[in-house]
Amino acid sequence: MSDDIVFVCTADGCDEGPWEGSHDAMAHCAEHPDHGYTGRPRDEVETVIPATATRKRDNRNLQHKGHPKGALAQDD
Repeated sequence: MSDDIVFVCTADGCDEGPWEGSHDAMAHCAEHPDHGYTGRPRDEVETVIPATATRKRDNRNLQHKGHPKGALAQDD
């Protein structure tokens, strides 16, 4: 993600944001079914909400080919 992009809610009448992280925009818009978000150049806005910390997750399919070690398996 580029430091030159921030994320804003695109719903009419919503003044939430802009957020530094897309996950913060996604969390806001997920609470409101008619909301969505998009990226904007940082220089178009004055105050930006800092991104919240996120945990790194292992998104690999851990049941890959039925092996108990999943994607970590070497000999499947």
